[in-house]
Amino acid sequence: MHVLSSSELAVTAIFALILAVIAYLIIRNIPKMIGDIAAFRKRTLVWTQVSLVLTVLQLNFKAGDWRFSIVLGLIVLFTGSIWLSARYYDIRSTLDPESKDSEVH
Repeated sequence: MHVLSSSELAVTAIFALILAVIAYLIIRNIPKMIGDIAAFRKRTLVWTQVSLVLTVLQLNFKAGDWRFSIVLGLIVLFTGSIWLSARYYDIRSTLDPESKDSEVH
């Protein structure tokens, strides 16, 4: 089994931090999106599924080498968190139509 070096761990941590910041910015701006959020939610679900399949394939074909699988796993977490946030906001906005009026003011 391949052990990650300190430089690989550092780059992975930096990549995770960058993805976390981007996800935070996107999630924070979901309520400000104009139009129907369903298309955005569907796209993020597709990208989550694609990255999950790629992660599983990578784990199967490169047994013992975790480097690329870790990066793909981070992408799964990134797209999955955005999808869950978009789904939550979509459900919340359909249940409470008055919230759209209060957000405008």
